[in-house]
Amino acid sequence: MFTKINPTTDSQLSNEGVANLMVNDALKNISKLTGLNQQQAFALFLSQVSRQSNQVSLESTSKVHSPLLEGDESQFIASLFN
Repeated sequence: MFTKINPTTDSQLSNEGVANLMVNDALKNISKLTGLNQQQAFALFLSQVSRQSNQVSLESTSKVHSPLLEGDESQFIASLFN
């Protein structure tokens, strides 16, 4: 029998793992390069990330994106594979 697999879950877990590795590596590098301890490096990293996210949120609110597929089209395409 055909079992429907949701690949989004697998890729999301994989992406989260990669993101965790990158953050841990960034914190180690910040600590090593600046001489700060892990908590201070994390505070510095967090301040930079929050500054970047504020800039991104301002840019994203100025743009309006329409969905690529309307709901009916999406349901029709999904029904072809079920």
